[in-house]
Amino acid sequence: MSQIWLCIIADYKQRSRQQNFVVTLLAMSVLTLMFFPSTDAHYQTLLINGHRGIYNSAWLGVCLAMLNVFILPLICFYLVKNGLEIDRKSKTSELIAATSISTAAFLFIKWCVNVLILMSVVFVMLLSSIVIQVYYGESYHIDLWALAWPQLVFVLPELLAVASIALMFEATKWLKGGLGNIIYFFLWVGFIVQMLGSVSGMGALLDNLKTEVAQRFHSQQTTFNIGITLRNEASEVKTFVWQGVDPAMRYLWGSFPLFVISLICLLLALVFFDRFSQNSTSERKKYSWIKTKLIFKLMRLFDTVFILLTKHFSFTRLLRLELKILLKGYSIYWYLGLVVLNVIQLFIDKPLLINVFLPISWLWCVLAISPLGQLEKQNNTVELMTYNRQSSTLQSLASFSAAWLLLILVSIGSVLRFSAATEWVLLLQLFIAISFTVSLAFCCGALTGNKRMFEVLYPALWYLGPMHATLYVDFFGVNSQASWKAGMPYYFLAISIGLLVLTIGVRNKR
Repeated sequence: MSQIWLCIIADYKQRSRQQNFVVTLLAMSVLTLMFFPSTDAHYQTLLINGHRGIYNSAWLGVCLAMLNVFILPLICFYLVKNGLEIDRKSKTSELIAATSISTAAFLFIKWCVNVLILMSVVFVMLLSSIVIQVYYGESYHIDLWALAWPQLVFVLPELLAVASIALMFEATKWLKGGLGNIIYFFLWVGFIVQMLGSVSGMGALLDNLKTEVAQRFHSQQTTFNIGITLRNEASEVKTFVWQGVDPAMRYLWGSFPLFVISLICLLLALVFFDRFSQNSTSERKKYSWIKTKLIFKLMRLFDTVFILLTKHFSFTRLLRLELKILLKGYSIYWYLGLVVLNVIQLFIDKPLLINVFLPISWLWCVLAISPLGQLEKQNNTVELMTYNRQSSTLQSLASFSAAWLLLILVSIGSVLRFSAATEWVLLLQLFIAISFTVSLAFCCGALTGNKRMFEVLYPALWYLGPMHATLYVDFFGVNSQASWKAGMPYYFLAISIGLLVLTIGVRNKR
């Protein structure tokens, strides 16, 4: 047991020294400060019939638990989904595989470190909430138990589940990469919907709050706003003293499914973990005939045609090579998906095309364009591309154009349909949306040196924007008239150009 404890400490020290861990701690501290605005601020985050509790320990503890329940599963999953990846990149995976430590003990160590990292984030947020209480001075009595118990009852079970899910995703071959990042985002969206509609756990506490406020202020209809709510200058935020509630078994019972999920994911991680095995030749042989007879011949035919079209100029030759790099390694089913999506775009109803299938087509290519900005690092060609600034700029533009062309290919059905119907406004919006998507991927990859940031950020913008038509993040402009009236296409076009210029400047400087 002492050896396991020493391994936990050593792994925690290694992972806590990483830059992303420190940045996350600072970001969560700032987010905590922003979540508790003053009464005269232009926004509020938690209002019940226009009222909120004074910033005492009871109110801060419960509100902080709400923030953690809804936000931490998204942020912290990507923070701890690197335990096994670090061992692979540091070349210590072979040493670990050769030791006598059992697979179950090794995964238990990784899970414990995940939990410790997540608890460190919550601890920093608790310290920030104490600073907030002292700063606003609405109550100087600091009750550590009132601050801590909501985190133990509501947040800790969630942290255990997130740590287990992250470990299971890393241990599963087809979930450890970008596909797993996107799948988890939609799992998180479903979890939020379930939590808001739950009658136990946090849902029961929210119902308790609404009932108490309705009885205290004699209001028949209860309006509850959690999240950023812009405050009207004429309306005044009223405060009241809330003494909190005592922890009850029904709150803890509502988190029982999270313990079950945590245990199941740990068992699945134990089943799928290959202990850093490199033996995958049999699987490659199994599908080699498909790649040789189908994909290889189709790509060779496509490449022959593309060479004839691009051989006359150096930029077009470079564009062809960049596009081949983006498309490298995908199965025949992915290419069939491109064809099916384009056929659907030709025949589906126009509202359904704009609201659903066109955004889904772009999401289909997220994993293909997410390596933008760090393809040289990924393919070990950095030294070849840095000998000349002019060639670096040309290569950046070719990489951007290749990704832009790929999104056009997956949207070709919509392009043909809009052109045939002379829907030039929609066609312009489509080009702007594609430019914004590619520029964002390019900038995220160049600034961070990895593809994870784009794989996390873009699905969130995609979900809030084109899928839910949220005006100020709808980069496609689903509600076209409202979008043009607010000038959003101009803003997103300017953002696209700005991100591209910034990316080229960063890459040239490096």
